Amino acid sequence: MKKRFTLILLCTVFAMGAIAQKPTAVINKASVAPVIDGEVDGVWTEAPLNNIDQNYTGQVPTLGPSGTTTWQGLWTEEGMYVILIVNDDSFYPYYAVDPPGETWQYDKTELYFDVNYFLEDGGGPLPDWVGGGNGHYQIEPAFTEGSNDGTLMYDTRHDGVEYAFMVNDPDYVAEYFVPFSALKNNEGGPIDPTGEIGFDVYVIDRDPGDTGERNAVWANTGTTESSWNSMDDCGIITFEGAVAPVYIDEISLTGGEINENNGKLQIQATVVPEDNTETLTWTVTDGVDGGRAKVNKNGVVTAVLDGTVTVTASSLYVDASVDVTISNQIMTMPEINLIRNGYFDEVSEAGTALEWSGNRPVIDGAVMLDPPPGGVNVWDYTMAQQHFGCNTTDQYWFTFVAKADEPDTFNVDFEDPNQDYLRYGTSMHEFSNGTCDWTFITETEWTKYVFDVMFVDMIENTIESLNFMLGWHDPVVYIDSIILYNENDLARLTEEYIPVESITVTSESGENMVSIGASLQMDAEVLPADANLTDVNWSVVPGTGYATIDASGLLTGDTAGMVTVVASAKDDSKVWNVMEIYVTWPEGIQQHSVDLLQVYPNPAVDELNVVLTNVNTTVSIYNSMGQKVEEVTVSGNKYRFDISSYASGLYFVKSDGSIRKFVK
Repeated sequence: MKKRFTLILLCTVFAMGAIAQKPTAVINKASVAPVIDGEVDGVWTEAPLNNIDQNYTGQVPTLGPSGTTTWQGLWTEEGMYVILIVNDDSFYPYYAVDPPGETWQYDKTELYFDVNYFLEDGGGPLPDWVGGGNGHYQIEPAFTEGSNDGTLMYDTRHDGVEYAFMVNDPDYVAEYFVPFSALKNNEGGPIDPTGEIGFDVYVIDRDPGDTGERNAVWANTGTTESSWNSMDDCGIITFEGAVAPVYIDEISLTGGEINENNGKLQIQATVVPEDNTETLTWTVTDGVDGGRAKVNKNGVVTAVLDGTVTVTASSLYVDASVDVTISNQIMTMPEINLIRNGYFDEVSEAGTALEWSGNRPVIDGAVMLDPPPGGVNVWDYTMAQQHFGCNTTDQYWFTFVAKADEPDTFNVDFEDPNQDYLRYGTSMHEFSNGTCDWTFITETEWTKYVFDVMFVDMIENTIESLNFMLGWHDPVVYIDSIILYNENDLARLTEEYIPVESITVTSESGENMVSIGASLQMDAEVLPADANLTDVNWSVVPGTGYATIDASGLLTGDTAGMVTVVASAKDDSKVWNVMEIYVTWPEGIQQHSVDLLQVYPNPAVDELNVVLTNVNTTVSIYNSMGQKVEEVTVSGNKYRFDISSYASGLYFVKSDGSIRKFVK
């Protein structure tokens, strides 16, 4: 009898284990990063399909037969890409009802991540959407009316998360990029790409006439808890081909000084061990003497204000800092502006405003916002930017100019997604409700708006978010010259500043040709002659040929063809001009073969472009010791290497017997 009981018990345990088995998925490494646009790119053929066909707590959504609503995942060194293809019978988002409903009770998709070492810990994203330091995350942006056409959007709750929806009513596609940097475990450490990650996908479904939502999931059917409360019953994903991280033990930095206006300085970082897999995070702290600068992701410091700044390089467990001394800066309003690309002079290849959400087009130097008519919520159409570095004690001023095709209701605010969208500042302006939230009726002529603001309710983890919200504004609006500045910085503006107005580029000899290996002195006439800075920065853009140019404007031919020489003002005017120069073969020397290999820029910092004559060619990069650093086979005739992680030094590019050198 005892043996029989034991056998029954073992069978029962086995059966329960089989029932409780979690679904698993292997995430393949992408050959190329997908574009977040709601389109099913060709690269998605590299990812297996996973069905979203489990009914949550017995609910019965109408999402087609099994195999028609699916998710796929891919990964790169930067993060994970997820695409959901939803076969719906009725597209019914929260804004389809009046008044709008709760987003989680209408058509919507959600991703869940558990990046802790021990997955079954009873925890979920509750009570903090962002993860609360407990290693559980919910990625759940809702549909936005007017932007469900593949528009790239940014999740304000999770730094770096991008997404896009493509609705082909009633079906739709949801596409996401989740950077690994946004996923920290409950110890504050990074995701372990070689381990198991808890993961789930929810598709919330609701049709007109339904009394509530009906959810389909990949894994957690809610037998114990929803993933919102506990992710213990979620599925498991693993990253194919991932290698164990090697952490940095020691960092040492070499600083220096910048004594040219808007000058740059590459901070040199030495890390131990050299074969680490981490990427340094760079930050800069303004000096107590008023020094100010910017630093990019590769440790290149750009001067802004005279004084001393402290540059810090951080890894997971260690960091290091170094001081940089700045002098001779011209200070103008654009440089005290805390808004990035507030003048909309930085645009993408598609003509849209960089640094701003929503891919909004720039027309004649101003951003154009064209909301769809009949918006329900003011936030249904938004252009946003985050992270400005303000404090809680100083007086700030926020200004911009705008005009509309027809007058209508316009709203703009500063809000904190980490504090339930709290308007974290105060304002005395008549258009304000006492907080940093302003509502007014637009004008049909260009009008300047100036708002006072003090950010008194900022806390340590505040996400500073500026939002232009036009959900209630049907006509087209144009906006330009968006400025946010600290009142104390006005005293630091350069007095009697005379900017450069024009530059004319010529050569010393009047020639527009230079032979390979020969040099040609370039000249620049800068007007007015009494401008504060009449020096220029020289650069050369490769065309069909290649050349180099030094700081004095001495151009040296390298590869036959046309190049463009650029002279740009060193002051803050952003004035520049160009001259085309033809690089020719030396007299008496004939070209017997086509140059098979071109590389630019040289020196290079972050990226190196390679141009080939032949297709399906192998390109190799070697360091000065003759060690192969990287090798790829290029299917076309152009390739861009990411060399941001290369150590500084001399490198050689080799392909089909041709060799070119460049300096990092």
